[in-house]
Amino acid sequence: MVNVLSSAQDLTRSAGFPTVALRGIAVNTNWTGATIMCQAALNGGTIDSAPAVIDVRYLKQPHVVDTSGQGPALIVNQGYRFYVECIRTNDGLCQQNGRRKTLRCAVQSHPPATVFRWLKNGIPVSGNGADITIGTEMIGQSIQCSANNGLFSDGEMPISQAVQIDPYTSARLVQDNFQTMQNAAPFQTGNRIDMNQQINLGCQVEGNPRPVVFWKLRKSSGQVVDAACPQGFDGQYHEVPSEQRGQAAYVTNIRLNAICSLRIANYTFSGQYWCAACSYVSQGPPECSPSLDSPGTTYLNVQVQGPPTQSDTSPSVQKLPSSDSAIVVVHYCAEPLPKLPRDVIFSVDQNELQIGQTWQNFRFESTTQNNTIPNCHLAKLLISPVSDSDTNRQVVLKVQNTYGSKHITVPLGALFGGHSAAMSSFPSWLMALLMMIIFGVSLSLLMMFCIKKNLFCFRKVKPTTNSYDDKRKKANMRETYREDGPRSLYQTSGQPAECPLDYESAVQAAYCDSRMSSV
Repeated sequence: MVNVLSSAQDLTRSAGFPTVALRGIAVNTNWTGATIMCQAALNGGTIDSAPAVIDVRYLKQPHVVDTSGQGPALIVNQGYRFYVECIRTNDGLCQQNGRRKTLRCAVQSHPPATVFRWLKNGIPVSGNGADITIGTEMIGQSIQCSANNGLFSDGEMPISQAVQIDPYTSARLVQDNFQTMQNAAPFQTGNRIDMNQQINLGCQVEGNPRPVVFWKLRKSSGQVVDAACPQGFDGQYHEVPSEQRGQAAYVTNIRLNAICSLRIANYTFSGQYWCAACSYVSQGPPECSPSLDSPGTTYLNVQVQGPPTQSDTSPSVQKLPSSDSAIVVVHYCAEPLPKLPRDVIFSVDQNELQIGQTWQNFRFESTTQNNTIPNCHLAKLLISPVSDSDTNRQVVLKVQNTYGSKHITVPLGALFGGHSAAMSSFPSWLMALLMMIIFGVSLSLLMMFCIKKNLFCFRKVKPTTNSYDDKRKKANMRETYREDGPRSLYQTSGQPAECPLDYESAVQAAYCDSRMSSV
């Protein structure tokens, strides 16, 4: 808004008095409630105008929506469509007791729109509220709405786009091939199927508008995911001609055969499969039968069997708290289940361990079923205590069943993060002793440094007597070398002069010795 106000034009010269104007600006609907004013310069000062509150009044083009606020479905080359439920009788006509549909005229405006008008095929119909309820009588007709908040005259009220009303028959599942598939190859007893087999799931659905199919899979953990085949509008469909349905030709329902081609690649394909017939009757989510969250009365059970495989979950390590031990967890999948203990073995540097066996600090603890992934299990290897050399061990999990075998390499070096294993292998008492030694050495070095540099409490203190002796020495040195005249060798008594022998000055002693030797 500040940028727009800064573009005001100064019209003072043409008006003859201070004047500014905003012309041809793009008004933002969010300006409503903002306060503006203008200023004029006069005799070196400024004069403010009275504040003005902005009130942006507008009304945008209306739209026809349903009660949930969703717009009509857009059909390519056909335009917008809303649907009214049509339950047909034996003669093909829609019953009048079907569900009626409520539509709403949605419009953005300020102030709010108070006048509404509905049009059928361009002609106003009775009712001036924002909502209208229609039934099968509107099938094949178009509907529009207009709204006004006082900004337009009755003949210029904005009108929405036309929406066609079509009959709606909710999508339903006619039949499937699930039971037939389970009783034929490649399925075996107990809904079992070998890995790498190809199967084609089929569902026939019917409805109007054109239905779509979503293929769903519920795993043993209860998780529901999309099956590994094209979904919705991208699915594989073949339309069933009306003459093959045994129904009257005037029926508008569309019947489709949907196919889901699956290649059983691994154990994640195990679970319950079903198809959901869905209809898009608005821009919102589709209406489906059965639900996308759970199967209906019919579904296909698939139990994959084959050789052992490595799970999508990578091996991991769990360090035990307050201990120098760790547990290595390896994930594998196999169906039928390997026979214990001989079919699941840990190999540590070519030393094979069955469940419960130990080699050095390695012990094969147990195997556990993975409840989140079908046909998958966990093998746990205990390392106690963990040592630095363990990262260089060659650890392999060997799994086999009646279909084959799988060797899964366990990278201990990567799992322990390089040197972290060596650090974790130190006992706590050894770590404490090492820290004490480091602290003692550091303290000793610090004391030696302070003594050498005379820092802190290690600074030297000079006694007072020493300072006095130093001054005396300096004074004696000056007196010794100061000779105003020839020095007498003998005292008045005739005895040689005594030289100081208290080591006050080495220079004076040498001087005396030289005099005595000369005599």
